[in-house]
Amino acid sequence: MKTLFISALILTGLQFAVFEASSQTAPAQDTDFVKKAAEGGMLEVNLGQLALKNGESQEVKNFAKMMVDDHTKVNGELMALVKKKKMEVPAQLGSTKKMMTDSLASQSGSSFDMLYMNMMIASHEETIGLFQDESTGGKDADLKKWAGAKIPALKHHLEMAKKLFKTN
Repeated sequence: MKTLFISALILTGLQFAVFEASSQTAPAQDTDFVKKAAEGGMLEVNLGQLALKNGESQEVKNFAKMMVDDHTKVNGELMALVKKKKMEVPAQLGSTKKMMTDSLASQSGSSFDMLYMNMMIASHEETIGLFQDESTGGKDADLKKWAGAKIPALKHHLEMAKKLFKTN
């Protein structure tokens, strides 16, 4: 009887320990969002910096400056939030986003501007979907709120990119 009682206590303790450990781990959707949002933010800044150097039109350079400024600020906000949550973010771009950067770096003149603006449209469409998914389906309340608050600015960036793409 004593052994059964001790076994029950041990099992209860193990269940508590497993629950406690799993509650420290962020849900997969949230960790996936953080990874993709951080990598996307780094891409926006990297491509913007390239456009500031290699862009041909002043409108493209102005847009690139806004991307660098806005996404640097948002990246900092995400890093602060992630640090508080003890989550990890990638330190550098993954291979797909690195290839995008390399592809853009190999262009010049109006080809550069057209490719950059096309990338900005595609990137912002993808990012808006990512942020909308997190804001409606994420598990972490802080991440959900933060993602939802960023959607209007992302949509504004997308509209600006589409207008610029048509004029270049």
